[in-house]
Amino acid sequence: MEKKLGKLEKEILSTSKRLSKPEFVKKADALFVEETKNNLAEAEKQAEILRDRLLQLKSN
Repeated sequence: MEKKLGKLEKEILSTSKRLSKPEFVKKADALFVEETKNNLAEAEKQAEILRDRLLQLKSN
């Protein structure tokens, strides 16, 4: 579970950096940018779920 969380966190960081670059947002297709934002939101949700599960496992 920790490996999956680490992978998600790397993906979140990479995607966030990409979306923070104005040139990426300008040059990329609007649909692709929207899809990338949706993927980022989903990865953030999944990471939060994994963090919660890990905390529960460690506290038991």
